[in-house]
Amino acid sequence: MAQSKFSTNFLFNVFGSIFPIIVSLGTVPFYLHLIGTDRYGIVAISWILLGYLGFLDFGLSRASANALAQLGHASARERSPVLMTAFYSNLGLGALGGLILYPIGDMVLLHFVRIPPDLLAETRHAYPWMAVMLPLGMINGVATGALESRERFLLSNMLNSSTTMAGQIIPLICIHFFGPQLTVVLPSIVLSRLAMIGLAYCVVMVLEWPIRPMDFDVKWLKRLLGYGSWVSISSLINPLLDTSNQLIIGATLGVTSVGQYTVPMNLAMRSQVVATALARTLFPRLSRADRGEAVDLTRRATASLTYGFGMICAPGILFSGAFLHMWVGGSFADVSRPVAEILMFGAWTNGIAFLPYGLLQGQGRPHITAKVSMVEILPFFCVLWVLIKWWGLPGAAAAWTLRVTINLVALYLLSDCLSQQTWRLVPGMLIMTGALIVSLLIPMNLIASACAATMAGLAMAVAAYRLDPGLRDMAHRFIQRAGGNPRLTITG
Repeated sequence: MAQSKFSTNFLFNVFGSIFPIIVSLGTVPFYLHLIGTDRYGIVAISWILLGYLGFLDFGLSRASANALAQLGHASARERSPVLMTAFYSNLGLGALGGLILYPIGDMVLLHFVRIPPDLLAETRHAYPWMAVMLPLGMINGVATGALESRERFLLSNMLNSSTTMAGQIIPLICIHFFGPQLTVVLPSIVLSRLAMIGLAYCVVMVLEWPIRPMDFDVKWLKRLLGYGSWVSISSLINPLLDTSNQLIIGATLGVTSVGQYTVPMNLAMRSQVVATALARTLFPRLSRADRGEAVDLTRRATASLTYGFGMICAPGILFSGAFLHMWVGGSFADVSRPVAEILMFGAWTNGIAFLPYGLLQGQGRPHITAKVSMVEILPFFCVLWVLIKWWGLPGAAAAWTLRVTINLVALYLLSDCLSQQTWRLVPGMLIMTGALIVSLLIPMNLIASACAATMAGLAMAVAAYRLDPGLRDMAHRFIQRAGGNPRLTITG
């Protein structure tokens, strides 16, 4: 029963993320056509700045999710102080962050990034709306944590998916009626998000009732901050490490290059839907499990994710160039192709790292993830600057991919996941590396890309079946449900 519930929750997380991805991918060409590459780059940088100040919640969203997961079977009366303490704290810190974000964003956008002169006034008038987005994002994290701590992943995904899709579609409708200005795009994003977060809190109140609005507890605040202080360091550093590429690209190569980098970066990040879903599904259980059980669960999940996610990323590397030409076309696709190929490899290693990262935080060891991020800062920026100067946009992609790959190795070792069975992951790594080398060195048309992607996907599937018991058992169960006999139709 527990395994069935876990599988169901995992599927909810996967499919709940697919629809927003489809909508997001489908709307990018419209945004590029309607507002242009320069405005799209400005919107992308605004989101980057928003992510940077996410650390101002001091890890309270993650801390409350961890605490509520441990109180998963407790009464609403016991859970209410945790929920309300996290809500009020994040609301206050978010408002403070918005006040900080306004002057910082003004300085970065108008003085650091090379914005075309004809867009300066428009950017200045539109940017205050983005500062309003910060407190909304921070209190939304509390609502999501409350739902997922009860493993109500279907509800959580429905609400988050609706929020994401509304934030993509409603601005396009507003652009159609009111024009392609940033003063239309950013307010419409904020107002659509506000409406959906309000709906999320209505759902949380129904599930957690009775909630007492005055249940702010200083003792719980101290406990949450004790856990969250280390999480906040990761929340400060990780966005900096993940998205500083765009800021440095904007400063050195111009805002047009930011758009050419951001589109494949978003594509790579959205390919992590399976990894993100698995990590989210595991986190409540890793928070409740003892150390030995949690490590064993993470090891098995890592093996399955290495090959399961590899079946997406290996073909993705080889087909990304052809996909970009069909999707956005023209010189934009020519420039972004090698960026996408390199970033897809990084998305694979980064996605696998979600599991040891979640293990460490779920087991109350967030200081380790924070210290790893701190150690990476200086080497990453040195490598990033050198590779951008040497190789341009592909250099920025290579620097990020190198960092997340090293980060995976470090987290895997520090979480005690290394075992005698780790060698089973090596063939997957070799297939991914081969796919990247082939895509970068051998020019391919649409048919050749499709054939190479198919071969890479099949190679990863065969390796998965031979080396990962979890995926092999899943294949057997699928065949049984389809009416076959795995012992007769599949051997090995």
